[in-house]
Amino acid sequence: MVNPSEVLDDKAFSFIRIAPRPAKPRDRGMTIVADRGVGMNAQVDLMQSAGDFVDMMKIGIGAFRLQTEEFLRNKIDHLHESGVEVFFAGDITEAAFLQGQSDKFYRKVKDLGSDAVEVSSAQVSMSIDDKCRLIAMASDAGLKVVAEAGQKGHDNWTHSLSYINKQIEAYFKAGAWKTLIQGEGVSEGVEDRKEDLMLNIAAAFDVKDLIFQAKDGGTQAFYINTLGNIVNLDVDYDQVIDLELMRRNIRKHGLFGLVASSGG
Repeated sequence: MVNPSEVLDDKAFSFIRIAPRPAKPRDRGMTIVADRGVGMNAQVDLMQSAGDFVDMMKIGIGAFRLQTEEFLRNKIDHLHESGVEVFFAGDITEAAFLQGQSDKFYRKVKDLGSDAVEVSSAQVSMSIDDKCRLIAMASDAGLKVVAEAGQKGHDNWTHSLSYINKQIEAYFKAGAWKTLIQGEGVSEGVEDRKEDLMLNIAAAFDVKDLIFQAKDGGTQAFYINTLGNIVNLDVDYDQVIDLELMRRNIRKHGLFGLVASSGG
């Protein structure tokens, strides 16, 4: 029997049947949202309208270097009150690495109340060993680690599936909680999505341990239609509702896939 919370019986129009999804907290089928420095009003609005469908907030693009600690603590506290975990994206992580401040950075992230941190080399050249050391350092600071595979501005990172898988295996061995597959070079900045590559990566690991960046509706639909609702997706702030409607088989590629019987 389906749990009422999985089919949103507490929401409006509950007589319209939708695809079930586990309620939060979830470790698969997660929606990770990129926060590019928005204010509290925008965050409150999102949590009021769609907080049940946001699993993690990624505080990104280094915007937090421009904001006060008080502001960040208030945002993180509010997200936790809304049942949303928080992690800091890799931009400043990379700056901290270059400046020899990684340990201090991770401890400050933990002090602010963050649950996790991203270890990436999107804009800075790092070896696999470098990233594995950072993963271990962040874990020692009490943070879950989202390791990133891929590099912005360099689509050649996608040319070797075996090397990608080698990276991901090393990150998990070093203690990464999940690995995020960079969208650039795969579904962003390319003429055609590299769908075979994405599916081959997914086939090599447990899908629940991966997060795929998906910044457009077509790519989101591709992942849901091929990997199912267990896929974890990293999306933009204004895409949460559209994504959840796709996950619930209500919108776009899902509307005509609704169970046909009318129910009681």
